[in-house]
Amino acid sequence: MSVDTVSLTGWGRTAPTTAVRFRPRGYEEAAAVVRGRGPRGVIARGLGRSPGDAAQNAGGSVLDLSGLARIGGVDTAAGVVRCDAGVSLERLLRVLLPLGWLPPLLPGTGRVTVGGAIGSDAPGLDHRRAGSFTRHVSALELLTADGEVRTVLPGTALFDATAGGLGLTGVVLGATLRLRRVTTGLMSVSTERAGDLDDLLARFTAGGDRLPYASAWVDLTARGRATGRGVLTRGEHATPDMRLAYAGRTRLFARPAAAPGRPAFPGLPPLPGGR
Repeated sequence: MSVDTVSLTGWGRTAPTTAVRFRPRGYEEAAAVVRGRGPRGVIARGLGRSPGDAAQNAGGSVLDLSGLARIGGVDTAAGVVRCDAGVSLERLLRVLLPLGWLPPLLPGTGRVTVGGAIGSDAPGLDHRRAGSFTRHVSALELLTADGEVRTVLPGTALFDATAGGLGLTGVVLGATLRLRRVTTGLMSVSTERAGDLDDLLARFTAGGDRLPYASAWVDLTARGRATGRGVLTRGEHATPDMRLAYAGRTRLFARPAAAPGRPAFPGLPPLPGGR
């Protein structure tokens, strides 16, 4: 286990604080750090994508879990994966997509760890349908303040307090996630421009649940009648019979390359251009 003293920030890179950073290589090393915590305690940290200071601990200790990044196994029949808390959603995506599965939801960046997504109960772009991240967690391994590792299940008070608890109930070491089945790695995406905030909100409402993914960028520099103007992007998972094409305002984005030695999607036709 490596130990150093570093200045840390959140994603906004503001208000840095100094803490002792521990980088455990396994569960027992992580437990040793928690048992030996000082008066300022210890808090878990992933890839530092928290908008605020949730993963900072001025004058105390920070448990950097990025080294705990094992994917224990994927049950492709049941659509379940068991992984360490330090695994990023981006890595899960690259491993699972060639198998026909996706992480349960994806926020605005894949550079978020599973533990961080549980600690913040992260939402995704399909929040109306899928809910937040911990809705798709079947079990989690939690290192509590007494240095013990407990298996915590949904429906219990400890699980509910840990979901979105920002690490205050303990350190999430691993989790079992239910996955989302997909038949291709393509997305069908539409883009609309809204002239003002009322127009933007009306377009959001009119879309209903037809397309599960939706997000908007608002131009905060616009004034007058253009106040709140923005761009609305909506999407859905493409089906195998769709082709990489552009038609009107809709386009299909190609899937990532398959993992070495694996076909991207066995039995599905190749994309145009061999991709």
